[in-house]
Amino acid sequence: MRIGMMAMMIMAGVTLSAIGCTQNASEKRAASPTMAERFKQDSITGRVNDIGARHVSIKDDAGETRRVRVDDQTKMDQVAIGDQVKAFVSDDGYASTIQRVRP
Repeated sequence: MRIGMMAMMIMAGVTLSAIGCTQNASEKRAASPTMAERFKQDSITGRVNDIGARHVSIKDDAGETRRVRVDDQTKMDQVAIGDQVKAFVSDDGYASTIQRVRP
């Protein structure tokens, strides 16, 4: 009896921990800038105007549109045209992180 209860408790713990570790691809790639990005890189906040295979165009509050480069290494939330975003951009125009923000 005691061994059966112990086995059930272990199985429940393993099942719950496995459920907590599952993430889909977009959650694994969720945009969260590192501390270095926050301090060393410029950030652009605005609305997405255009999304291409290797770029994202962002129009800031002043009306200026900036086109930033992206690639497979860019951490990016699921964004669509019209979304409000914050992009962390290096001096050469590469966006290391693009995250959606609430207006």
